[in-house]
Amino acid sequence: MSLALAVTAGVTLLAAHWVLPQLWLRRSRARLAAACRRRRAIAITFDDGPGRQLTPMVGASLQRARIRATFFLLAANVRGNEDIVHELMRAGHELGSHGCAHVHHMWSWPWVGWLDTRAGWRGLQAVTGRAPRGCPFRPPYGKLNLLSWLDCWWRRTPVVGWTHDGFDTRTGADKSPAELAAELRASGGGVVLLHDFDREVGDAGAGVLAKLEAVLALQQEGYRFVSVSELLSPAPRPGRPRPQLRAVYRTRRTSATFQVQAKPADSIASRGTGR
Repeated sequence: MSLALAVTAGVTLLAAHWVLPQLWLRRSRARLAAACRRRRAIAITFDDGPGRQLTPMVGASLQRARIRATFFLLAANVRGNEDIVHELMRAGHELGSHGCAHVHHMWSWPWVGWLDTRAGWRGLQAVTGRAPRGCPFRPPYGKLNLLSWLDCWWRRTPVVGWTHDGFDTRTGADKSPAELAAELRASGGGVVLLHDFDREVGDAGAGVLAKLEAVLALQQEGYRFVSVSELLSPAPRPGRPRPQLRAVYRTRRTSATFQVQAKPADSIASRGTGR
């Protein structure tokens, strides 16, 4: 009897550790999709940056379109690229955390993902000077374990997934800019996942920019572009102002040109990490 109880307890623990967070993330993704449909909204998000070369080019495209995006930064790539982070802030983009070293929370020891999440917040705070509470978080690979999930809940941290993958890091698979735009039209909007880390594989950077331009072109079709915090905030009732956003890494847009100083190639944090 004791063995049966031990097995049952073990299975229950495993289910709680791996399954429950994924069910919650799936439900969260459905809520994001529904919020986008209701508002006919698109939130453009970037993971794994900043990249010394690609992020400024992405920023220039967004500036020309007068659109703000949300950048989920890796603390490991922030080091040495602090000036790019400051430019993103000055341009009015929202900054969120993607952890530090792109740890897979499901396929590592429970405390490893938790520690990496905390290291990511500390790294971002060191550059921005702002506390991490309320900072949007996107777990690497879109996965959480029970410990990291509970920690985010305890800290009131918005955990943000995506609804439309740009497929700009998939090996052996791709999605054309036209296909990505068509998917967004069919869904009535969505949260777009792209990546702005530097990479040496073919014309991957050009592909990211082409997909970004295809999404930005939907502005001409009446879609509203929002940050993830704007998407997560309650829709205002008629005659009432929108509640103040909880995100802490967003600043007012300026008319400054997106520019950064060039650095030697050996100082560039250009690690490709996928989603």
